[in-house]
Amino acid sequence: MTATLIDGRSLQRSLVAPAVAAAAAAGVRPRVTLVSVENPNPMLAVNRGLHVRTLTAYGIDCEDVTLGPDTSLETLLATISLANADPDVHGIMVLMPLPAHIGVRDVLPAIAPEKELEGLHPRHSAGLLASNVREDDAVLPLVGEAVLLALAASDIPVEGSTIVLLTETPLMASNPVANVVARVAAPALLPLSAPFSLVPVDHPQARELARTADVLVVSLEHPQVVTADWVRPGATVIDFNPMLVGTTTRDDGTVVPVLRGGVDTDDVARVAGAIMPVPGGIGPVMLGLLMRNAARAATRTAAVPV
Repeated sequence: MTATLIDGRSLQRSLVAPAVAAAAAAGVRPRVTLVSVENPNPMLAVNRGLHVRTLTAYGIDCEDVTLGPDTSLETLLATISLANADPDVHGIMVLMPLPAHIGVRDVLPAIAPEKELEGLHPRHSAGLLASNVREDDAVLPLVGEAVLLALAASDIPVEGSTIVLLTETPLMASNPVANVVARVAAPALLPLSAPFSLVPVDHPQARELARTADVLVVSLEHPQVVTADWVRPGATVIDFNPMLVGTTTRDDGTVVPVLRGGVDTDDVARVAGAIMPVPGGIGPVMLGLLMRNAARAATRTAAVPV
């Protein structure tokens, strides 16, 4: 590997530890309610386990609420309502994916804005365009903020850079969260001097368009599609959307998931200047922002600024 590896886990620690310490100094322990609805997608169990372990490791209390596969939208909304009303709960997250009969558009607005941690509540989306939102109060979409933080931490400039998001048409069509991030959040968070393009991977010129990017962000539903010939030499590549491709067994007998993203990391690293792979890249940063937001919300309840 010749590309510089951008380590999401170290950036996660730098985000979470100060915020949790500030909450402790204010005399409050952050508490998050995680809600999931069982469905056949194997990534749900992976996401759930990762969130529970990481929250607990940083000293954030985690209420893990798992609902059955036949749970109705009304039951899910009632569960969210209970967490909204609980003063000891500082953050709520509904884990993806949801089963087909529940739409995420019906779920996100039900979370109280002050407890919504991912920056996807309509009030937070509207705040992206408000000139009077203070940075320390804003809950920005995790995807966009994570990318900007990762680039800044690695001294990779955004000003003047061409940024390309390579994605898949079915993913955008089926995932309203991805649509909000790609079509609203990303352009709103980027400076005008950083042109942004959304490129479907099945576009006839997708490879050529990807090679125009100074920063190539890849969010695909199929693993290891992007190889070195998709990347301009020296570009920064950020891989999203982990996919479960198998399992492996550790020496102690523990079975762990094997995750891959849409980028062939070893091949792309031969030409890229920097790379955030799956796993260990942007995912830990996004989870770190979620935990930071929870700790900030907890501290605000004690009327002490973070």
